[in-house]
Amino acid sequence: MKLRTKLPLFPTDAKWINGHINNEKLIGEKPVLVYFWSVSCPLCGGAYKSIRQWQAKYGDTFYLIGIHMPRSSEDLEEKSIQEAIQKAHMKNSIYLDDKLIVTKQFQNRIVPSFYLFDKKGLLRHIQSGENGMRMLEKRLLLLMNENK
Repeated sequence: MKLRTKLPLFPTDAKWINGHINNEKLIGEKPVLVYFWSVSCPLCGGAYKSIRQWQAKYGDTFYLIGIHMPRSSEDLEEKSIQEAIQKAHMKNSIYLDDKLIVTKQFQNRIVPSFYLFDKKGLLRHIQSGENGMRMLEKRLLLLMNENK
């Protein structure tokens, strides 16, 4: 996915945990952070811990959408996914991308991965891996303060 690409549409007929969210609600008010993770990814938990800290620090100043991207057939077990969500205290909307529909739209191959969109729904930053969370936070802050 290239920078300045519009936020892809999220399928409405798929399985969501913690509530479905649509693009109309996401675009216009605040930045959107899309977070790809997998239940079998040991690094994803640490990355999400940083995001939880940002949510506590900055409040409701950005949207967070989780995309569960299965890496193997074991990752499709919804019970394991639910347990991981509860353990990590994930309260945001999470799309279960069992058929890799959203993963393909984003051209994503790695977990954890982060896609940061501005208030207009344009992609402004991409990051993969658990390193560089400070850089991601700086980019998020820039977008939160843009056009205040």
